[in-house]
Amino acid sequence: MVLDINIQFMYFFSNILCGIIIGFLFDTYRIIRGFKNPNKTLTAISDLLFWIFSALLTFIFMLLTNNVNIRYYTFIAFIIGLYLYFKLISKPFLGSLRFVIYYIMKSFRFLFRMILMFLRLIRVFYLNLGYYVRKFIGLVFIKQQEN
Repeated sequence: MVLDINIQFMYFFSNILCGIIIGFLFDTYRIIRGFKNPNKTLTAISDLLFWIFSALLTFIFMLLTNNVNIRYYTFIAFIIGLYLYFKLISKPFLGSLRFVIYYIMKSFRFLFRMILMFLRLIRVFYLNLGYYVRKFIGLVFIKQQEN
């Protein structure tokens, strides 16, 4: 099947874009995996799941852009996309992603502490309320016994 050169360039650049997207996903996966140090077995399983997901995503991307028309330049374009991503975009993306995740975690910690403080305040209020209710009931019983 002979394709027009313009269509082949479109396929080539769409495969470069797919390589860049997989690079983004890989860096995101590395950041998320880096927060917890899982054991080797869990790392191997999560790596395998990531690459299965990446292969599936690549297949869907190629299905939508070029009907899974695999040519010799498909893999070259994909590798070029990954190379461009890791050379030009990876470091700024990792830095900004770490920054965003750090402040999201900090916000969640702050929110959790505020909720915890509110619950402690409610607990203290009800404990004190219970104390005063018991004291009041005790005074009422004492007055009734005196009468």
